[in-house]
Amino acid sequence: MVKIFAGFRKTNNRAIAGFLLPFVAAGLASVLVLGFDRESRPLQLWVPFVTVIPLILVLGLTLSLKSLPFIEKLGDKDYAYSGLVLNIFFILFYIASLIYYLCAASPSASTPG
Repeated sequence: MVKIFAGFRKTNNRAIAGFLLPFVAAGLASVLVLGFDRESRPLQLWVPFVTVIPLILVLGLTLSLKSLPFIEKLGDKDYAYSGLVLNIFFILFYIASLIYYLCAASPSASTPG
């Protein structure tokens, strides 16, 4: 029996998933920010913003880190390291935006100085 896919090697799926998950988190954040009015539905915006998005980013970081030992065997070095850098960048960006949101929503920020 002839193997049809004999020339193909396995893919480092963890690296590719770790690379794509920060974009999924950014897309979800964009939908939440652009799709909901902050004043009329704060709970519907807040709950996914502080639960789902960080979970996606942590999952992407975990998958990127778990893909590193498989680079020699499966390849996809560019996806593994790019995913790692993107996840760290998006996590830092998320933390900065969360701090900005909390500071902008605080009562002292809205009073004239």
